[in-house]
Amino acid sequence: MKMSKWIGKVSAILAIAMLAAACSGGKEAGEAPAASPSIASEGSGPAATESPTGEEPAFDYFKYKEPIQITIAKDIPPGLKLPEGETIENNSFTEFVKKHTNIDFKVAWYASGQDFVQKQQLAIASNEIPDVMLVDETTFRQLAAAGQLEDLTEVYEKYAQPDLKSKYDATQGEALAKATYDGKLMALPNLSGLAESISLLWVRQDWLDKLSLPAPRSAADVEAIAKAFVEQDPDGNGKADTVGLTGSGAALYSNGYAGMHDFTGLFAAFNAYPGLWLKGDDGSVVYGSTTPEARATIAKLREMYSAGQIDKEFALRKDSNQLVSGGTAGLFFGPWWAPWNLTESITNDPAADWKPYWIADAEGKLNTHMVPISSHFVVVRKGFAHPDAVMTYINWYTGGYKLKSEDERERALAQERLDDFNKLDPSLIVALYPLYTTYVDTDVVEKTNIKLKKAIAGEVKPEDMEPGDRVVYEQWQRDSANPKSNSADWAPPYAYLNGGDAVMQPVDRKVFNAYTATTKTMLRKWANLQKLETESMYKIIMGEEPLEAFDSFVEKWKSQGGSEIIAEIEAELKQQN
Repeated sequence: MKMSKWIGKVSAILAIAMLAAACSGGKEAGEAPAASPSIASEGSGPAATESPTGEEPAFDYFKYKEPIQITIAKDIPPGLKLPEGETIENNSFTEFVKKHTNIDFKVAWYASGQDFVQKQQLAIASNEIPDVMLVDETTFRQLAAAGQLEDLTEVYEKYAQPDLKSKYDATQGEALAKATYDGKLMALPNLSGLAESISLLWVRQDWLDKLSLPAPRSAADVEAIAKAFVEQDPDGNGKADTVGLTGSGAALYSNGYAGMHDFTGLFAAFNAYPGLWLKGDDGSVVYGSTTPEARATIAKLREMYSAGQIDKEFALRKDSNQLVSGGTAGLFFGPWWAPWNLTESITNDPAADWKPYWIADAEGKLNTHMVPISSHFVVVRKGFAHPDAVMTYINWYTGGYKLKSEDERERALAQERLDDFNKLDPSLIVALYPLYTTYVDTDVVEKTNIKLKKAIAGEVKPEDMEPGDRVVYEQWQRDSANPKSNSADWAPPYAYLNGGDAVMQPVDRKVFNAYTATTKTMLRKWANLQKLETESMYKIIMGEEPLEAFDSFVEKWKSQGGSEIIAEIEAELKQQN
């Protein structure tokens, strides 16, 4: 199945975006690109400007010498609401980026969910892709194999800012290796916080308290709470109109960033990791969707669906979050940053009290799959005349001048960028930021959680905080003074404090994907195998097929190419050892 996308992809990754775009500044992960001076140099690349001392022109990584236009495609969340006068193509975010980088991002086309995936594949097939795209690893390798991408090796070596190179170096070469094809750097990979992997159960705590139910710890607890939420009128309106657990018609699980409204957290509670290639001690590989543990999870989902504990319309519903926003649903699985998707819920009903819980397995162990360090790739169309401009944007996005600089002009430029950023609507960051992704330390959520708590306790002065952390602290201050009066202020600190606490629990089992590339047989047969898996699992859960159909699915999966793929993966993994 496709990786969870809402980074659409809120994917992901929503809160990191807020942190990564807060303002510029320091070298700590999570800080945003800062404003930089325009530089005038010869030629068309990142420019140069006169240094404050009048010495040799200083090289500027962060602003392109001349105005330039770059076309992109956007994966837009369904039902996106924009401020009056703004469009997907032209809005406050595109103007913000243009002002500070000289780069004018134009949206060649946009779509949502599976419509975006289909449109992107048609563009690739017809070789009519935009100048720059953000893609997953499978699509990256598809484009590279077809010769549709620009070689970025020299661009990276010449123009990547030192702080960004340091971040990549900290992965011991793993990130850049994933973006390398035939010995050439053919993409610029993202860098992920590992907390993005963990799927938490978000619960209407006010409903739990009203029904005198204990906090959930196990899959049995999830089932019991879903049953109570459906049958015991937790909203008190006298109607049988509440939903237990939401689901997603886009995907049953995520094998990368934790998704909104899928069942990843329940799979983990059964020690199941669908979509991952799992390597045994003997070197053998098994596909996580075909294991007995995956079967047991499907059996539980089928049982809950039959009992009415899961949204009956989940497979067809375009936007499951509407159930949450409308006060109809009281349970959903989602990432630590889910509060960004709860803003309408608390605006519509300030009494809504959402709390996250990590659901343990039958032995009480906390399990999770782990997102790859790099899972998304910025790629440039072969023949695009200004690939260095893409590097300029990523430099700016990940770093820049410092608010604490000793140089007055540098401080002013950094402050200007922060001031401009603070005028933007943080709830629209992922939807509207060009090429939104993450370039963060693996423990960025944990670090921010700790720093925020210290500031709240008075152990750190706000003026001594890094800019991104200070923005979140100031939001906490405003929300504490007027609770839930502004959902944009409520979401970030709530996510870092509550979601952060949940993902910072000691983990008993971290499961990494043993193979994240594409084999020859996968290129030919993976689409059909994914279709077989998706149709089989949805039909079993919804009662259209018996549970025994899972065993038939496994046999068909193996005979229709799965066994060939496993043999190819095992051979490649042996070569890597």
